[in-house]
Amino acid sequence: MIYFTEADIDRLIEDDLPAGDMTTFLLDLAGKKGSIALIARNEMIACCTEEAVRLYKKAGLEVGDFVASGTRLQPGDRLIEAKGEASAIHIIWRTGSAMIEFASGIAGRTNQLVMAAKKENPSISVAGTRKHPPFVKKMALKALMAGGGVPHRTGLSDTILIFREHLLFTGGYERLPEVIRSVKEKMKERKIVIEAHSLKEALIAAKSGADAVQMDKSTQEIFSECSGKCRAINPNICMIAAGAINDSNAGMYAKAGADVLVTSWMYFAPPADIMAEILPIDEY
Repeated sequence: MIYFTEADIDRLIEDDLPAGDMTTFLLDLAGKKGSIALIARNEMIACCTEEAVRLYKKAGLEVGDFVASGTRLQPGDRLIEAKGEASAIHIIWRTGSAMIEFASGIAGRTNQLVMAAKKENPSISVAGTRKHPPFVKKMALKALMAGGGVPHRTGLSDTILIFREHLLFTGGYERLPEVIRSVKEKMKERKIVIEAHSLKEALIAAKSGADAVQMDKSTQEIFSECSGKCRAINPNICMIAAGAINDSNAGMYAKAGADVLVTSWMYFAPPADIMAEILPIDEY
């Protein structure tokens, strides 16, 4: 579960309403009632509907039915229905719709990748990197999970992932056994992931006691060779394929022996397409 604070919800409204809604004020919409329904224009996986509902309620609308994040929808299916003050509808209309479109686009693309990978390896995990666009971490992670993916790293604090750039300051791959031993002594309960760019580096990582080897931008053939030889050293080692993973090659890396696919491809999906149906009503 990705938690959006009340401040997050308030900020979404405030960003679009820094000093009131000039148009609804000049049109004197106060006291007029209406309804809003968000409707899918294309096949999609809904995401961030719960946060949109909170937006609607913040603005004073009465929310009826809505679908949960992760729900697969067909064209014409409804995501949310609400009613209340016309001015309130116009406050949250664009913000709520844009958030759902953005998040649902990521969820749909994630699911596309998951389906392609699991067709070759049903037990594989598809992980989203922390390279999502700035300031949208919560939406991106929620959308990733709604589409069947998992976070690779939510940030620098939650995993031990040693890159070649780290090793530049610790003596290179030649001193990796000493580095891994030192890290494990300091934090015994965490797994250690080592990034590798060649078969040689992967084998050094496996022999040095790495729990996982993350192969960056390797070909399918090299990855397959690395997987087999690293597992000959440690049958329980986790093999991760990273770099330029997308729907065209996910199945190939899954077939080549990847336990996990790591990518940011899903974060740059086109948004889903939804329609807002807004109608006046006399009373409710």
